[in-house]
Amino acid sequence: MNKITLLVSTIFVFNISVSIAQENFQLKSRPTSFESVGAIGDSIFNMKMPVSYEAKNAVITNKLPYPIIFIHGLNSSSETWNTTSNYLDSQYGFTFGGRFDFCLNADNNDALANTNFYPTSGADIAAFETTLMQNGDYYYVNYDVDPDGSIGSSVYSNQSAIVKQGAAVKRAVERVLELTGKDKVILVGHSMGGLASREYIQNSYNWQADSQHHIAKLLTLGTPHGGSNASDIGLGWIIGMETHSEALRDLKTTYYYSGDQGRYLFGESEINDSNNMNEHLWGDDYWNIDVNCNGTIGDNIVGLNQKTIDNLIDFTNVVGKVNGDTTDGVVTETSAKMNNYLTNLQFPAKYFYYTAIGIEVHTALTGRLYQIMQGLDEPNFKELAFGIDINTVYNGFTTVQENSADGDDDYFKFTVTDNIIATLDMSAIVTSQMQASFLDSAGNLIGSIQNNSGATLSNTVTLAPGDYFLKLRSTTPTSTDYETPYQFVINTVLSTNSNTFENFSYYPNPVKNKITFDNIALSQIKIYNTLGQLVAVKNLNINNTQHQIDVSNLTKGVYLFVLEDKSSQKTIRIIKE
Repeated sequence: MNKITLLVSTIFVFNISVSIAQENFQLKSRPTSFESVGAIGDSIFNMKMPVSYEAKNAVITNKLPYPIIFIHGLNSSSETWNTTSNYLDSQYGFTFGGRFDFCLNADNNDALANTNFYPTSGADIAAFETTLMQNGDYYYVNYDVDPDGSIGSSVYSNQSAIVKQGAAVKRAVERVLELTGKDKVILVGHSMGGLASREYIQNSYNWQADSQHHIAKLLTLGTPHGGSNASDIGLGWIIGMETHSEALRDLKTTYYYSGDQGRYLFGESEINDSNNMNEHLWGDDYWNIDVNCNGTIGDNIVGLNQKTIDNLIDFTNVVGKVNGDTTDGVVTETSAKMNNYLTNLQFPAKYFYYTAIGIEVHTALTGRLYQIMQGLDEPNFKELAFGIDINTVYNGFTTVQENSADGDDDYFKFTVTDNIIATLDMSAIVTSQMQASFLDSAGNLIGSIQNNSGATLSNTVTLAPGDYFLKLRSTTPTSTDYETPYQFVINTVLSTNSNTFENFSYYPNPVKNKITFDNIALSQIKIYNTLGQLVAVKNLNINNTQHQIDVSNLTKGVYLFVLEDKSSQKTIRIIKE
């Protein structure tokens, strides 16, 4: 073979740095009809669409501490999650918040790559949304999208570079935080969708404006953390994949003819010759070898598995196995286990298995409800605890653990700003023995451990201002417990005799410019963002009983307003539009 080595770095005029590209972003318009209908060949099908709260006659509530974002895999679409999400809707009453559609080859130019968004000239990424986007329990990311916003893959958008997918995940996370008012999300990725999630998490240039990634949990299903060479056996051609695509390039463990390691996962230079990135016997190996999608060729790539990752994320891997084999038909058991490649995690990923008879079980993993719910279980360690608000009802899940003999520990964290009496009220408990306890910020027990009485449990403690944990433990979880989520709320009342906050009101909420507080004498209001950072202090006249606060300079998001009089304080949540 006489491959031409590409050593010269070419900088394309349209290339813009990641930071600039992220500033030049807007949704691309499309006909409304495009968002609800998909096509595979001559087959037309209806896409899953969100249903408004009004249409469901439902109250706007979130069942979970954090919303879920589902991300599909190679040559697939968001529809792969419908079996699972339909179950979440019917069994748990979850709400579909909407779908984020991304065309990742919007310029229809396979030879060039970038992470720029429309409307930048020559941008590879165009973002669309369903017309209805709402506060939901879960959302879809869909890469099976054409440049005009129609659902389809004529430009191989769902086989595009993982770097571009990570840039899209950033936008989805940003919007979900805005829509829900939450401070973190859960990412669930099938196959390559798990790598797209890691691409977002492991590269700080993808993070949000506050320089945080806002990910509480990452669940991957059949994700090739160590790559996959399944295309070597002709599987790519058989199932309609383009073996010259950016995605197949990025997923490689090793290249077929040259035998060198895959650049995206394991690093080394963007060089293509007989000894480097040599995948095909003749012709071009790939449409392009711009692995990091920066518009230059010849860069020394730092592989995803060479990069660090935040240790304070709850990681879980679902591993598929064809009965009697060590692969799911596409991804090996070794490759599906993230701990084999990220070896120094403080809290290593948990593993759950799905084994079945057949040629491959890889594509079936998105509908394996039992394993998915095991993977979505709340954290087992206080350091990874899910954040919750007091006086808010949540669903929680009891599941069989990685070691089936272990009990299921679920940790939550919350903050108290007053001297309060806190009462945990639990209902719909189906596990035989549930225990509940309050812990201080160091993990020390407060009060006593309380046990359930049938389907209910109550535990009351007195708390001073500070940070606390709630630990819920099922000692003997069963394989059907996940079908019925337990419900819990920490109800609070002030433990002092202060009457300052009994009859006051505030409006509007959400607010755009000014918020009014009526029938309350306040000396000061402190405004915090969801990271606990003080962003503003408003000093007030204690002799007035009405106060109007200008918040027009605050960015969109959720804020905690700490209201203070001379002797006490109260915290409320305000949404800034």
